[in-house]
Amino acid sequence: MFLIVSGGDAPDPAFLQARAEKARMIIAADRGAGYCLRAGVRPDVVVGDMDSISPAARREAERSGIPFIRHSTEKDKTDTQLALDIALDRGASCIEMLACIGDRFDHSLANVHLLYAALKAGVDAAILTPSHRIFLVDSAAGIEGMKGALLSLLPLSLEVRGVCLSGFQWPLKDAVMEMGNPYGISNRVVSEQARICVREGVLAAVLFFPEASDGKRHVTEPVPGC
Repeated sequence: MFLIVSGGDAPDPAFLQARAEKARMIIAADRGAGYCLRAGVRPDVVVGDMDSISPAARREAERSGIPFIRHSTEKDKTDTQLALDIALDRGASCIEMLACIGDRFDHSLANVHLLYAALKAGVDAAILTPSHRIFLVDSAAGIEGMKGALLSLLPLSLEVRGVCLSGFQWPLKDAVMEMGNPYGISNRVVSEQARICVREGVLAAVLFFPEASDGKRHVTEPVPGC
């Protein structure tokens, strides 16, 4: 698994560290380098225009010998897209993206679109937080060991045809989902093995992990993706 740490809402350091332990390569996108260092994680490379990394984090990364790939602020790609390019160029087959959601909705939505770029490249990619995982489905996806989890499905293309859901509170068979009609919100996994199938189009899936005894949602294994 390749791990990209972006510059959205700061991830919990323990969560970041746990995901980093599973990663073959860690790519920090600009401010993401500071998130990594705060969690005691050494990124393999920092990429971006360096307009949001703090001076202290930049100095620490430079002292540690972490390589920087600097780009102009007048670039066409976001820092996270540049990080994704590196992961794809280095042969990633599975990518997890952290700190990709935040108060900049445009960046959050852009990062969901980056999942589609990975999908077109034949690479399994997902945006991950301690409470939920965002991934895309254009053919089939299985969800195992997630009984009780919430799942929302939204079309990323104008129409998604042949949608089948099994192992859910509200199953579907050969359904059509259309942009502008968000009836796929808040379904629930009711089986230890649930499945999503799509014949045509792309669905954006948001899986909220089952609640733990403390009432919070925590990432567990296995999850769809890597």
